Amino acid sequence: MKVFLILMFLLVLSCFRPETVRKTEYYKLTDSISVVRSENAELVRKIAILRDSISVLKERPLMNSDQFIQLYKYGRLNKYYQICKKNPTQWKYYKGWSIRVFEQ
Repeated sequence: MKVFLILMFLLVLSCFRPETVRKTEYYKLTDSISVVRSENAELVRKIAILRDSISVLKERPLMNSDQFIQLYKYGRLNKYYQICKKNPTQWKYYKGWSIRVFEQ
């Protein structure tokens, strides 16, 4: 009976554990107007950068359709060349591919 009481006492004691207090986190408060002004200044700077880049893009020379088609054809030739370079058994098809590229 004593053993039973001791076990029950230990069991009851083990159920209670001291509560720990969590560390409080403090946030530094700032003036909301100064925060808004700094964010506004950053946005104004980003807008100026975007306007500059848009003006640079508008001033660049544009590609006409013939130049685009020529670049597209050379891109296709490069693709076929890379296929043949990776797999040398495809060289037998390269001549036909290149003829078809420039026929169109």
